[in-house]
Amino acid sequence: MGRLIKDAKSGDLPSSLIVFKFGNKFENIFKNLMKSHNVLAWLLFIAGNCLFSQKNNSNKDSIQGIIDIKKLDEVVVIDSRFPFKRSQSGKPVINIDSKTLEKFQGLGLSSLLKQFSGIEILGSQTYAGQNKTVSIRGGRNRQVLILIDGIRVSDPSRIDNDFNLNFLDLSQIESIEILKGAASSLYGSSAATGVINIKTKKIEQGFNFSLQSSLGSQNSQETKRDINLFKNNFSLSGGSDRIRTRAYFAHHNATGMSAVLGEEKDPFNNLNYGLSFDYNSQSNFELKFGFDHYDIQSDYDNSFPLEDADFNLSTQMNRIYLNPNYDYKDGGISSRLSYQKTDRDFQSTFPFQTSSENTQVELYNKYILKKNIYTVVGALIQNNYADYEGGQRINQSDLFGNVVTNITSNFRFNFGGRLNNHSSYGSHFTYSLNPSLQLIEKDRNSLKFISSYSTAFISPSLFQLFDPYSGNPGLEPEENNTFETGFIFKFYDWNINTTYFNRLESPSLIYDLTSYRYENSVSDARYYGAEFDLKGYISKKLNLDHQMTFTYTKDGDLRNLPNFSSVTRLNFKFSENFNFDLNTQIVGKRLGLDNKTILDNYQLINLSFSYIFKNKSTRLFLHVTNLFNENYIEIEGYATRGRNMIGGLSYRL
Repeated sequence: MGRLIKDAKSGDLPSSLIVFKFGNKFENIFKNLMKSHNVLAWLLFIAGNCLFSQKNNSNKDSIQGIIDIKKLDEVVVIDSRFPFKRSQSGKPVINIDSKTLEKFQGLGLSSLLKQFSGIEILGSQTYAGQNKTVSIRGGRNRQVLILIDGIRVSDPSRIDNDFNLNFLDLSQIESIEILKGAASSLYGSSAATGVINIKTKKIEQGFNFSLQSSLGSQNSQETKRDINLFKNNFSLSGGSDRIRTRAYFAHHNATGMSAVLGEEKDPFNNLNYGLSFDYNSQSNFELKFGFDHYDIQSDYDNSFPLEDADFNLSTQMNRIYLNPNYDYKDGGISSRLSYQKTDRDFQSTFPFQTSSENTQVELYNKYILKKNIYTVVGALIQNNYADYEGGQRINQSDLFGNVVTNITSNFRFNFGGRLNNHSSYGSHFTYSLNPSLQLIEKDRNSLKFISSYSTAFISPSLFQLFDPYSGNPGLEPEENNTFETGFIFKFYDWNINTTYFNRLESPSLIYDLTSYRYENSVSDARYYGAEFDLKGYISKKLNLDHQMTFTYTKDGDLRNLPNFSSVTRLNFKFSENFNFDLNTQIVGKRLGLDNKTILDNYQLINLSFSYIFKNKSTRLFLHVTNLFNENYIEIEGYATRGRNMIGGLSYRL
């Protein structure tokens, strides 16, 4: 019980914070690594596939030559690992480009992600140091996989083995791809409700310098409007057409808010720097190498009982990665190698420290058969370590394959499977079936039907298994089955997407208030709902982006997550250089932490202005958030942000 209290104070409890066993039924409107010889056999299988595929090897032709990326207006990779037109994808994929990212500079990654249907970021409206819960379609952190440049990132010492979004600064991100729905067959465990792939800035040829600085406020509704938020970052890059390197530095400091409802301020300080190196042979080989360091110092308050407290959490993470890629005629071989170490030091009434390591090696081969069958086959080896009970490890080894084929000119089928071998839970097989049918296709009008059925496997985390106070070595893994279907409709300058989803968790991983430890739920949990997106141009200068999400459950956990939410963005372009954005967010009623209390709905209105100078290298921006200083609850007992202003500039040379 003591450890549970310590974790609760740190704000590091999972979304399933001290929960009763699932059983309260309600419905609403919308109904050690594997044995070495096995690993070697898998790698030899991939190598054999690669050698077989290279029989017509040519340095002039490559996978990029088969799919000419330059000719595609919008390209997505995340749903198949091949670059396809967005219109060719059979899954609901969100592609956040650099122009959209620029509009949220100064606000942060959490504010950006929650702008899209099906996605909620709990903690994005609280103080800066709050741990974020990333939710896609009712799933929680353990069911959402975070990738950086295609490499999974996580902290095995955290309750959900997830990744702290507070580490990342928007200034270092080039684009983001989000795949909604189960994707475990292509990306492995934890990808039960979605995958978020964050792509860092590309290193351009020649000398490049960028600087961004912003300041403003980050206060609650009752706090005096002081300037207490500062963000600064810069990067230097340069090199030839073959060898390029980049160094960056980012700093974020905020001192204006208390964590829980109270007057004492809880400062947040994040220091981030890194170095990356790219090599391109100008023919068929490229290599990317990098190092990132993150250092967060944040105060936090007592959660049991809720009160101001002078507690501090120090978190350091170091990450090293190596990504070699080799292209050959009609295909390519890629590898993803990374090592991540995270140390956390909790200074409170019950001080404690954690240390964890995440090591992974992924090798996969892409090959195009007969110009219309796109295949991926690969292996992933993971080793997770956390210092519970003197040190505990979990090893996983996966063999996976995926195929995308055009059965006819209008009918496409994407299917795949993955065999997961877990050091504690043995073998599990997951698969995905994803047909899509183009019903109408004309110059400016189209209608596509999409559908999929996917399974997922999620093993308990090291914390849930071995924490001395709340761990349970007898836990069984969680399995998910997801069905989704919908339409993608384009009518001239308007795009309409609708998706229905239905997911079954069996059994769920929960925290039981009776035994004070993690358990498997007695009842299966079902999550279901719908998403609706509408985008288009009202006039040449005015465009609309409206997104709605309906999420419901039977015997599941939707505490703090709304049954209904919507985001409406209006963008008005006064001139070539001056833009204005009006953003309205509506969050419907939610269940409180006791699974009984109903939290009121609320609405937030935000304004953003930006001006780009004629030389295109300097940009000014200003954000006004929570314009009417709405008083609302995001997480019970915790302070929320009132009206705040953030302004700044960015410069590129």
